[in-house]
Amino acid sequence: MGVMIRLQRAGARNRAFYRIVVTDSRKPRDGAFLEKVGYYDPVSDPDVIHLEKDRVTEWMGKGAKPTDAVRALIRRWEQRGSGEDRQPAAESPKTPSTPEEAPPKPEEAPPKPVEPSPEPAAGGDSVPDSEAETKS
Repeated sequence: MGVMIRLQRAGARNRAFYRIVVTDSRKPRDGAFLEKVGYYDPVSDPDVIHLEKDRVTEWMGKGAKPTDAVRALIRRWEQRGSGEDRQPAAESPKTPSTPEEAPPKPEEAPPKPVEPSPEPAAGGDSVPDSEAETKS
């Protein structure tokens, strides 16, 4: 049995999200796994990589081999160092999510009062001239 550390796809169409899992190499890509050791979200800006480095190191010590994609993600994760790049997309300062964080809107002019329409002439016919001609 060859144990691998690889990506398991999740998420909706055009919204890919990957779990980094330890699994038997004979299992299907999205099949059962032994342990989830991280995730990768390529859709968010910037992309998010989260790894449990101690678990990855332990599994690699036991003989698990990472795929090329996971090996590249581990390198990118290590190059970024600690801090803000590893935060989930919900915490990134991309767009304000609550009204308190939203920038103030410019002052809008108050709505204009509605003026009453002119009263019809005292002649008694309340139908406008254009409609009176079409009734004949």
